[in-house]
Amino acid sequence: MKNLGLLVFLFIVTQAARAQTAPAALPDSVKAFLDKSLTLLETYSLERGTVDWPQLRQTVYQKAQGAQSVRELLPIYPFVFEQLKDDHGWLTYKGKTYKWRNPACTPYANTVVKAALAKKPGVLVKMLPGNIGYVQLPGINAGGSLQAMRDAALVVQDSLCRLNPDKAKAWIIDLRLNDGGAMAPMVAGIAPLIGDGYLGGFVDKDGKPDQQWYLKQGNFYMDTMRVTTLQNRCPVRKTNKPVAVLLSGMTASSGEIVAISLKGRPTTRFFGEPTYGATTANESYRISGNSYLTIAGMQETDRNKVVYRSSIVPDELVTGGDNFTDLSKDTKVAAALKWLKTARKTK
Repeated sequence: MKNLGLLVFLFIVTQAARAQTAPAALPDSVKAFLDKSLTLLETYSLERGTVDWPQLRQTVYQKAQGAQSVRELLPIYPFVFEQLKDDHGWLTYKGKTYKWRNPACTPYANTVVKAALAKKPGVLVKMLPGNIGYVQLPGINAGGSLQAMRDAALVVQDSLCRLNPDKAKAWIIDLRLNDGGAMAPMVAGIAPLIGDGYLGGFVDKDGKPDQQWYLKQGNFYMDTMRVTTLQNRCPVRKTNKPVAVLLSGMTASSGEIVAISLKGRPTTRFFGEPTYGATTANESYRISGNSYLTIAGMQETDRNKVVYRSSIVPDELVTGGDNFTDLSKDTKVAAALKWLKTARKTK
């Protein structure tokens, strides 16, 4: 009887210990948040077909055990994005973002470019010696509204018009400080320099076309939707002048879209460093409240249907030597000017 009593006692103690260490079930609101996130990723992620979803869901729920709030789920999201090789997507929760940073994506450690970006540069248009037009086009964050994008496009166009683009014999479009934002105002803003036509588009993982973008009468169109409403304030007689494009490791996202929009254009050459490599199209999906999941779901192509899966590599590699305060001492500008001199003669 003593032994039986001891066994009963040990059983009770063991069960009590298990009850204390067993993770609590996820609250319904937390489980719903996680379920919706995984469903969105499985439905829209570019690399969704490369993942064993039952296994990933099991792993994610193991990592989520014991979470009693959405905040406790947040460290899981970089892991999930890593499984999908999505370093362009992120979760937005209470104003903060949670994403995976691909260690293989190591842009050129250009301290001069980073320092210039930290100063939040604006659009700069000037004439260089020899009547070479220069446009510094940084990233433009238009806040997401249609009117904000139209206003931003007008800022770029007005900067060009103050210079009188017809006076330029060729152009340098500097995208080194363009770390992304809204593509429409950036592309439409430089429309007087590059001319109308089909510029590029998005395709799914199988290469099937999705949205395509164009310039028509100097305005940006996504398929048949007119995004900008620019007037022809400074008509340019020739939109086929030679263009040199400057790139850096910080040229990213929509900045890379601007570069892709210039790919395949006649008498256009790229100088500098390989871009960051965020050449995927993102779409944001609401999970709850102000929480959104931004997912890379498409790839980008240029006017010749070339698909860009990572960095845009310049035609002429020029590393370092950036000088934004004195362009006459900038090695990338110097390389561009050297080529433009020849390109103008053969034009």
